[in-house]
Amino acid sequence: MATKQGQKLSLNELKSLCDFKNGIYISKSGNDYINALSKLFSLTNKNDKPFTIEDIKKQPTLREFNFSGKNDYEFICKLKIQPMTIENNNRKNENIVAIDFANHNAKQIFNNSLGISYILTCPINNNEHIIKIGQTRTPFKARLNSYNCGSVYNWRTASTTNIKIKQSMVTTRQIFNLYIYDCSEDQYIIVWHGVKSSPFASPKSLAVEDIMIKKFIEQFNQKPLANIQANATTID
Repeated sequence: MATKQGQKLSLNELKSLCDFKNGIYISKSGNDYINALSKLFSLTNKNDKPFTIEDIKKQPTLREFNFSGKNDYEFICKLKIQPMTIENNNRKNENIVAIDFANHNAKQIFNNSLGISYILTCPINNNEHIIKIGQTRTPFKARLNSYNCGSVYNWRTASTTNIKIKQSMVTTRQIFNLYIYDCSEDQYIIVWHGVKSSPFASPKSLAVEDIMIKKFIEQFNQKPLANIQANATTID
């Protein structure tokens, strides 16, 4: 039976989402995971239902996207999901981790750059399918912390986007590529009464995201798979 709005899952309900292997419960994957979720949550809204590998394969690829703006994005790292585990009744939530940074500068951008636009892709059979085009006026490290709020335990309290990304990664077990266009050089400082503020990200990342999504829709007549917000320019 579906859980009530805002209600946390019990330990037994969480275990129902897992396979039991070598004394440890670990999240199911694929359709087995979606079927288990459907017994706890209503997945009738497509925004609530995790996407699958088959859904990814239907998405346009980075190579197919012909807008030249994509060339300003730099490969930063890969994102990998660690599924939920329960051992001796102790739960460890799912966790998205950054791995295989391109270089030291990429790690600096990931950790520190204020105001970035990003692309998430999923490589399958040498095709990088575009999953999401987004932006954040904080460093991506902070955005990843937000994505990590999308654990199944937080299903009805976390944002829909965070749930969608994280639970889809649990479902597919695919590794994502992260590309970033760094707008931090356009950050600004305000001086008021002779006192300087901390640096603020400029609105450039918002503008870049807006243009990228508009050009994507113009070419493919759809938004990227995980761009589930109503408006293309919603901060996400």
